[in-house]
Amino acid sequence: MAGYFKNFTKTFQPAADLVKPDGKTLKQYEGVLPAELIGFWRESGLGNYGGGLIKVVDPADYADSLAEWLGRRDASKVPILVTGFGDIFYYRQLAEGAEDVSFLDVHHRKISVCVWSLTEFFDSFIVDPDIINELLRKELFDEALKEKGRLDHDEIYFFVPALIMGGGEDVQYIGKGKGAEHQSLLFQMGNQQ
Repeated sequence: MAGYFKNFTKTFQPAADLVKPDGKTLKQYEGVLPAELIGFWRESGLGNYGGGLIKVVDPADYADSLAEWLGRRDASKVPILVTGFGDIFYYRQLAEGAEDVSFLDVHHRKISVCVWSLTEFFDSFIVDPDIINELLRKELFDEALKEKGRLDHDEIYFFVPALIMGGGEDVQYIGKGKGAEHQSLLFQMGNQQ
């Protein structure tokens, strides 16, 4: 396993129930995603890391949601991680030899570029304590985990009411449910504003 994935798994303890994708899934993303990431899926598996603070996902599970948020399907933009609060990290193949990892904040309706390489993303960005505390909302996640219980592989914590509807980032306003469904609901609510 590449060193940067070791940093990732050291920072975010892999769940005991990770699922290793089948050969068909792995083949589907050959040439679309870097071989190192596909190798990580093969070796470690998909599912909750860090108790669900971050999820390594099968892109197919979040492709419709990402397309809805971006306004169209784009094969060069592939969801690879989802936070415990439903935000999406996605890989972008920009051109031959050029890539980045971008962040879709579904609660504040913002997109930003995190870093310009998958290696740098796993090696330093996502394991940075400031990113863990701010972007992943570690403290709030820990409170939600204690109050609401553990997340299944396809679940996230969400805010009730949604932040876009005036909700607050406090454990008293947190519920949990299916990630992709809630992302779609947030998108639809934002369009009604």
